[in-house]
Amino acid sequence: MIQELKFKNFLSFRDEVVFSFEATSDDTLDEYYVAEPVPGVRLLKMAMVYGANASGKSNLLVTIDFLKDFIDNIPVEREESTDFIPFLFGNTSNDPGMLELIFYAEGTKYKYFLELDKEKVIKEVLSYYPGTQPATIFNREFDFKSKISVIKFGSKIKISDQAAEAIQLKTLKNMSVFAALSQVNLSLPELDTPYNWFKNKLLPTIDPYSNITSYSDEYIKDDGNVKNHALEFVKEADFNISDISFKEQVKSFTDEEIKKIKVDLLPDEVRNKLINEKIYSFEETFFEHRILKDNIEEFHSLPESLESRGTIRYYGLSAPFYHTIEKNAFLPIDEISTSLHPLLVIHFIKEFLKKSDQAQLLFTTHNISLLNERDIIRKDAIWFVEKGDDGSSKLFSLADFNIRKELSYYNAYKQGKFGAIPNLED
Repeated sequence: MIQELKFKNFLSFRDEVVFSFEATSDDTLDEYYVAEPVPGVRLLKMAMVYGANASGKSNLLVTIDFLKDFIDNIPVEREESTDFIPFLFGNTSNDPGMLELIFYAEGTKYKYFLELDKEKVIKEVLSYYPGTQPATIFNREFDFKSKISVIKFGSKIKISDQAAEAIQLKTLKNMSVFAALSQVNLSLPELDTPYNWFKNKLLPTIDPYSNITSYSDEYIKDDGNVKNHALEFVKEADFNISDISFKEQVKSFTDEEIKKIKVDLLPDEVRNKLINEKIYSFEETFFEHRILKDNIEEFHSLPESLESRGTIRYYGLSAPFYHTIEKNAFLPIDEISTSLHPLLVIHFIKEFLKKSDQAQLLFTTHNISLLNERDIIRKDAIWFVEKGDDGSSKLFSLADFNIRKELSYYNAYKQGKFGAIPNLED
C-alpha cells in the first residue's frame, strides 16, 4: 500500500508537495476506509482529488505513472532522455526534480527516493525498515567527474562483489538500478520484493481516453470468475444485460481501400491476410440483452459499437476493478465520472470500499455532488489541486482545514472556501 508520495519540480508542481494516504485520528467510516498493512499503521483505501481544469490534478497521477515506468525502463541508447519534465515556467526548467514514494510490500515498509534531470539520475536510494529504523538497500549517486553512477549496497544486503559490479555496469546514467537488476541473473530478496510491487501492484492510470474495454475483454476470456464479476458489474449500468460473448467478424476490402490503410503497422498475420485475401478478421464483443415482450422473455445481442458510452465505460472498468481488489493493487483513475451517471460512480466507490482489503483507489473528478455523500466521504480522503498566478500547482487536503463535521463540504467548496475552483468572471 502507498503511504506517501512527495515530489518537487515535476510537471506543473514547482515547489515540494506531499500527498498522503495516512489516515488521521478521525474514525469516520474506519471500517470501510482504513487498512493496516502492519499493526498500528492506518492507511486509507481511497482518496479523491478536486480542482479546476488545467490545475494539475492529472499530473498527480502522472507522477505515479512516471515512477512505475521509469523503474522498469531499459533505454535503447545511452544518451536517451529520462523523460523527466521539470516545471517550465521560470528559472527551474534546468533544475533536477525529486520524487519519493513510501509504501508497504509484503508487510515491510520501503522508501524509494529519486533525483534526476532530463539526461541522468543524480541520486537514487532504496531503503527498508527491518525494525523501527531504516536500513539502506542501495545508494546510487552520479559522479560528475567520471560521468558514471556509483552504487553502494547497504551493510545488511548480502551481495558478492562480482554481482554488485555486474549491476553497476548495467546501470546507465538514464535508467534505474531496478532496470539494471532485471538484466542480471541475480535474485536479491530485498530488491525483488519492492521491484515486483512496482511492476505488479501499481496499475497504469485509466484516463478518459484509455482503451479499457480491450483490457477487460482479454481478462474475461482468460478467467470465468472475472466474467461473472463483469456481468454483475455491467448490470448496474444496464440491468437488461444477461451475457457477454465474443464473436469473430470478417470484413472485406477493395484494393483501393487497402491502399489507404497503413498496412506496415499491422501484425504480420493480419497484414498478409489483408493483402492476399483482402479480408480483415477481428473479434468483437457482444452484449446479450434480456427483454420482456408481452410477458415473454426474449434475448437479443448487440455489438459493442451499438452500446451506450456509459455501458462500455463501466464494462471497461470491471476488469481493472477486479484485478485491483484481487491483487491488493493500486488503481488511479483520471476523471472517474467520464460517461457515467453520478449514481453509478457512487456505486463504484461503495463497492470498492466494501470489497477492498488493502487495495487502493485514487481518482480525480469534477463531480462535486460526491461531496454530499456523507456515507462514503471522509474528510482526510478529499484533496485539492490549485494553480497559482505563477502557473505552479499546489496540493492540499480538506483535513488541513479546521471545519465542523456538520458543515456541508459541497456548499463550502462551491462557495470557494477551500479554493481549487475555476476563477469565473461575472
